[in-house]
Amino acid sequence: MNDWRELKIMVKSLAGVARLTIVYHLAHRDEITVTELTDILGLSQPLVSWHLRKLRRAGLIRTHRHGRQVHCSLDKARYHDCLRRLETLVDPSIQLELLPIGEELIEAEAMADD
Repeated sequence: MNDWRELKIMVKSLAGVARLTIVYHLAHRDEITVTELTDILGLSQPLVSWHLRKLRRAGLIRTHRHGRQVHCSLDKARYHDCLRRLETLVDPSIQLELLPIGEELIEAEAMADD
């Protein structure tokens, strides 16, 4: 059940044009500062930080502070893991045995929204 919850968190963190744009910029650079992202996106620093927090909580980005600047980088391995997990849902050669159904599905959905 944790795998489903984790996948949902990752997918939800990517939901939004701003976050997809952030992922795009992080994928094309080893590292970028929040200040640089704010300038590139034309958004306020608090809003950029809010989007980054969603991505960081999903494990898709890493951040570290260097002086007053916060540097961000994409965890490409985690991103590819997310894509791989999504691919298993539509790959006809993969049979998933532990798909939740009924009450288990309802419970899993409720837990994933926590």
